Amino acid sequence: MAPDPSLIDRAQVNRFLRRKGLTAIADKSQAAHLQSFGLAPEIVFDVGVDLGTPFLYQAFPSAHFVLIDPRAESRVALSGPNAPRSAVFFETALGAIPGSLPLHIPHSDKGEQGAMASLRHRTDSLSDKFNRIDAREVPVTTLDTIASAFKGRVGLKIDTEGFEDEVLAGATETLLRTDFVILEMSLIRRFEGIAPPSSLITRLAAAGLEFRDVLRMTGDGKGGGAPRLMDVLFTRWHARAPAPTTLAS
Repeated sequence: MAPDPSLIDRAQVNRFLRRKGLTAIADKSQAAHLQSFGLAPEIVFDVGVDLGTPFLYQAFPSAHFVLIDPRAESRVALSGPNAPRSAVFFETALGAIPGSLPLHIPHSDKGEQGAMASLRHRTDSLSDKFNRIDAREVPVTTLDTIASAFKGRVGLKIDTEGFEDEVLAGATETLLRTDFVILEMSLIRRFEGIAPPSSLITRLAAAGLEFRDVLRMTGDGKGGGAPRLMDVLFTRWHARAPAPTTLAS
């Protein structure tokens, strides 16, 4: 049975963590936290959908969502209780130039791991846990090509397993009308040919988007202190600062 959250002494937990050299970090992938920045996109592009991004859909219920993923299985995000109210789906990958590329889809004892499908070859320790990796040829287009049919201010989420820099390279026009970007930023070389964090930050800074918050951080999986990746929020510099969140007293 899970413990009653009301009975947990957060201060005591934090003291215990500090004695172990650890710090609790909030998972801020929450609709309320995103809304606290005062963002109001008319169009939101969810790039790398997998099974959907509910907190994003809940944060902007009046926005029109454009879901983009090369796996047909991700169309499931259009249905169910967490689906956005208004949405369309594009079955394609995004990159810097149009064409086609093999999508590498890993399989483990639990079956197909669609969330880890990538246009790059994985090189981190997770690759040792896969039974096999299937390759599926998928079309590639640019975000600018798709976004040209959708007018208005933009929000953008990118989770493409190491291909984020290429997605941004094909979105130069779209980024000029983008008010926020949430992307998965790798902090180690998880894939062959992956761009360093500075490349992502530089591209977004050139479009006027600044590093504002870390929504979620994933460790090395071995109890070490160095993270593997972060989900990072970028906004225009004039976006409202969120109210402080007290995690523990």
